[in-house]
Amino acid sequence: MTDSIHTYSIREIFDSGEYVIPIYQRNYAWGEPEISQLIQDIYDYAVSEKRTSNYYIGTLVVYERHHENKKVIYETIDGQQRLTTLNILVSALNRLFKDQIDNLIPHKLNLFFDSRRKSSEALEVISRESKKLQEDSSKDYNPAIIQAYKVIEKSLKKLLSKTSEIIDFYDYLADKVHLMRVSVPGDTDLNHYFEIMNTRGEQLEKHEILKAKLLEFLYDDEKLSYAFNLIWEACADMERYVQYGFNVEQRDAVFTKGKWNEFTCYTLEEVADLVYPKMSSSENDSGFFKGGILEIVEFAEKIETKEGQKEDAPERFTSIINFSNFLLHVLRIQTEEEGVALDDKRLLDTFFAQLRKQDEPISFVKEFGFNLLWCKWAFDNYIIKREFIGEKDQWSLKRLKWYKGRGNENRVSYVNTFGGEEESGGVNKELIMLLSMFHVSTPTLVYKHWLNAALSYIFYYDYDQHTSINSTDYIEYLKNLAKSFLFDRYLAKPSKTIDFYNIIYLLNAEPQNQNKPKNLDLSKLDTGTEVENIIFNYLDFLLWKKGTAGSEKFEFAFRSSVEHYYPQNPIAKDHKIDQDLCDHFGNLCLISSSKNSRLSNHMPEAKKDYYFKAGIDSLKQSLMMKESVWDEATILKHGEEMKNLLIFH
Repeated sequence: MTDSIHTYSIREIFDSGEYVIPIYQRNYAWGEPEISQLIQDIYDYAVSEKRTSNYYIGTLVVYERHHENKKVIYETIDGQQRLTTLNILVSALNRLFKDQIDNLIPHKLNLFFDSRRKSSEALEVISRESKKLQEDSSKDYNPAIIQAYKVIEKSLKKLLSKTSEIIDFYDYLADKVHLMRVSVPGDTDLNHYFEIMNTRGEQLEKHEILKAKLLEFLYDDEKLSYAFNLIWEACADMERYVQYGFNVEQRDAVFTKGKWNEFTCYTLEEVADLVYPKMSSSENDSGFFKGGILEIVEFAEKIETKEGQKEDAPERFTSIINFSNFLLHVLRIQTEEEGVALDDKRLLDTFFAQLRKQDEPISFVKEFGFNLLWCKWAFDNYIIKREFIGEKDQWSLKRLKWYKGRGNENRVSYVNTFGGEEESGGVNKELIMLLSMFHVSTPTLVYKHWLNAALSYIFYYDYDQHTSINSTDYIEYLKNLAKSFLFDRYLAKPSKTIDFYNIIYLLNAEPQNQNKPKNLDLSKLDTGTEVENIIFNYLDFLLWKKGTAGSEKFEFAFRSSVEHYYPQNPIAKDHKIDQDLCDHFGNLCLISSSKNSRLSNHMPEAKKDYYFKAGIDSLKQSLMMKESVWDEATILKHGEEMKNLLIFH
């Protein structure tokens, strides 16, 4: 088998044969989160001290198809999503930065799809040597692949602003990023192998290793070790409210008996004093975890479910982030250090670097243990989640409410965090709209600075003042945060740009460049697909507040495609308009990639007919579709109205 395992750099991948995606594989499915994360990972290594080391991004499992002409084509069993993305990425780099790069990867299309013409043709048009992507309006391309190219193009332009960065990124990608290609034996039952590949076990996760390391600092204190582990496990299930990680007696003690949603303590020691005597009998029988990598594999926290305790269905709520990412948010809030990146692939390095800096690491770990509990409680109560109830899927902002059932039965329900417990509008709805606006604008976890800002605000407001969050204050903070992102990041001139850390931790989200026209570059609004998603989404929030037609049914969703309402490349070539006018803010809106790809070259009249039937994606789009004629004058008029709303709201 050693002869069938080879490691290739990305440069070598494009000179190592041809690959085919078999029909039994699912179609290309990577979206903006996965693509942006891959690019960010490569960039982080390319500009760090690790740039001299190889970066392995996975395994490519293939089956060698031998043809009569002795040609070998590699049937891709595992790794097709990454391989397809790399093809698109190299094509985009070669097109965008051809003049800046001396040692280009000799990219030739070497990836095809069995019985999926739309996918193969999409890769073919992307791989052409041309200054711009030149789609054939007569062909129906795979929309996911075309959209992936647009996401990559936008990400690269945003990340690589200097020639030195372009060269460093490209060289590292080409020669230091590696894939391991494994060829399975010729007599392999591919269907059986594919099934095994999709049901293989999981490796020990980084956050489990981190817990073991942190618990080593508390090894000599049985009560603190127990409390820290209990909190960690309660918080690790991001889909569940944190109270469910404690047995009933512990909930009564920590979260107030008869309420279950108000803290009674403010340190890990206080938590330990309350929960340790109330551990369940199964925990006493099984002992408790004291640390060590080997122990963590075998240890399973056992929480007794007593009679009268009603557990919530685990599938009801879906978290907007994972646990590893959440740990980094808590760490940044505790340390208030700019160097704590929200990048979960660097989870261990980030925490270990903090521990090395501590004069009293035990105190640091104890503080983190309680802050973790506090932040998860705050996250559950004040940050949106996706809720599935009554066969409906929607954003929600809810708190856990205890009430007494029959006899001694403890019952809970979920009610609005603010305002009327069951009302569908009011302040709770406005907060849902604000929070979901931020969330869908930045699907990649490492960029969720808004979430760090919101959690930090809640943490210090509630923890320091020991008072409940005021909905009016919270709304005002999030609005200011949106304005700071708009005026101090995305529309600011380079010399006036403020980084996210300073916006959150030094300026308390107070916008600095608002009402200062000389500090802004409003031409950034007229840059077509390069306009940031959050600008469109914040505009839609403002239109929702104004009660624009369609507001009652509007909800923020993951829309990542900037639509040119008047097409850039109309089917009838004589209808083409000047590119500057086409890229004007008045001609743009944010919609789903599938709708954009389907109708991208059609005229506004045809798009209007389709969108009225399929439903609108954007309130700005609904205003554009109300116009009976969509020409230069209408584009400029609508653009100025929308810009004025953004700037002078």
